[in-house]
Amino acid sequence: MAEKKIICITCPQGCIITVEGDAASGRIDSVKGFSCPRGKKYAESEFVHPVRILTSSVRSDIRPDCPLPVRTAGPIPKELLFEGMEEIRKITVHGKIGIGDVIVKNFLGTGTDLIASGSIE
Repeated sequence: MAEKKIICITCPQGCIITVEGDAASGRIDSVKGFSCPRGKKYAESEFVHPVRILTSSVRSDIRPDCPLPVRTAGPIPKELLFEGMEEIRKITVHGKIGIGDVIVKNFLGTGTDLIASGSIE
């Protein structure tokens, strides 16, 4: 059985939550230190399979001096962040791009898209 302390980021309170269980099997034996149901849910998710939104920037052929900010439209597994950055380094966008435009569909096979969070005119 493993124990992990997690700082909750769902609200400004920043509860320090202790989760005990077996992360590999997804078994959670106890969760202590949370102040709300959202905190408990966050800690359980973070213990079993942490995910993050990946934010970065890509090159543009029409504005080489101004990188285009991008992000994943939803969270992806934390263990894919470095692989995601390697893929992002290979990307150059072409033409005009608006906020929310899809840059890469189904990024890394995660089911979430890489989208523009800025625009290039």
